[in-house]
Amino acid sequence: MRVYGYARVSTQEQAEEFDALNQQIARLKGAGATEVLIDIESGRSDARKQFNELLKLVQQNQVNEIIITRVDRLGRSVITIHKAIEIFVKHNVNLRVLDAPVDPNSPFGWFSINQMSGLAEFESRLLSQRIKQGNEYFRQQLKFCIPPFGYTKDENHRLTPNQNIHEKSGKTYFEVAKIIIDLILEMGSLKDVCDYIYTEYEVVFSVSGLRDWVKNLALQGHTAYFVKRKKGINREPIINFNTHEALITPATLDAIQRKLSANRKYRSSAKSTRGKYPLAGLIKCVHCGGSMYRNFSRHKTRTEYMRCVNYSKPGKYRCENSKCTRLREIIAQTIADLCKNAPKLIGHLENQSGTTEVVNTKEIEKLTNELSVLRGLCSSNPDIIEAITKIEATINTLSTPTRIVDRDGFENAKRKIAIASQATFWESLDEEELQAALFEFVDKVEVDSSGTITPSFKLPLTLSSMRP
Repeated sequence: MRVYGYARVSTQEQAEEFDALNQQIARLKGAGATEVLIDIESGRSDARKQFNELLKLVQQNQVNEIIITRVDRLGRSVITIHKAIEIFVKHNVNLRVLDAPVDPNSPFGWFSINQMSGLAEFESRLLSQRIKQGNEYFRQQLKFCIPPFGYTKDENHRLTPNQNIHEKSGKTYFEVAKIIIDLILEMGSLKDVCDYIYTEYEVVFSVSGLRDWVKNLALQGHTAYFVKRKKGINREPIINFNTHEALITPATLDAIQRKLSANRKYRSSAKSTRGKYPLAGLIKCVHCGGSMYRNFSRHKTRTEYMRCVNYSKPGKYRCENSKCTRLREIIAQTIADLCKNAPKLIGHLENQSGTTEVVNTKEIEKLTNELSVLRGLCSSNPDIIEAITKIEATINTLSTPTRIVDRDGFENAKRKIAIASQATFWESLDEEELQAALFEFVDKVEVDSSGTITPSFKLPLTLSSMRP
């Protein structure tokens, strides 16, 4: 019997400090769960990885029973819980709730579960309202969450200059922050500033981090909220002016903005082609797993080459892979490997093209409804008990997945691979067509410090991948 347990907590703090997750797991295993799926995420989210994996296993008829400690572990939304239980009932999966034993197959049990689901959502909405009220009070008191470099929080959680001593320089952190502002104005680029302050002060900034830091309104003496736009949230920023000592004057800010604008104009063009080249986003560094970015040689030929994005980062974030590999060499090697390994891809595709599905779904649904009626009788009559046993056995027999092969999809994918195995096909493509074609076949291309190029291919129309 395949018995799964499902445990969930909303935050990592609950899992670690309060040991709530381990308590759930221990109870579920003690109740007979052979495997426990775990999520550390809000119950209001429908994107929980292990929860969706559990539903997938149920739909594939790989689960006989699910054990949870409370109904709200399934979610904090009536709709989410209702849909999950519908799937359990449809696939004849028994749901066992340790803190409130109910039978979702019976009308009373269904009613009880919906009541508990409504209570779970009510508690979630009430908590959300309290958090919003707390955050509103937090902002009214001009409090700050994470102070930027050079600042700290006082006893009222408001920003104040950080007067603690920086060990290596002997200066205060606020003074070091002023030095960094001067360096931004004096030195040629933000990368030069990042390298210098790491060497001299062991202060770690990335180029983008330094750019964001210098634009932070807190450095101008203001306490601001909702400055950064978030997807799906359209809220006007709240700016409280002159709440603490400023690190940057208006004149200094203008000078920095002019310099950043000049650097951007020098380094880029109005018609940027960033990301618009073959294998864009698919080339990775073997050593750190980071992406590799495209750059151009200073020679008039403007040769394109790829380098690890982490090579220029300071300190512990730096990757030692300094190799510059020509983009054209990477593309040529990838195409050559694809042409060479096309037979292996087709063979792998033949093993992946079939899917397993339960084909007798209507008959199973009919029998499941009959089974629910008989169980609802709660009868001790031997004939009814025998009928229940026979229907359960019939459902298990009909629920055996049948392998189904999509011949049209298989032949279409096979034809694509056969075309891609011809070098003349790739030679006929322009830049935009080449990018689209490689994106369909290539999962990623790894490059190491010796310039060795290793592509991994994905099969068209499937989610599987293989390395030649």
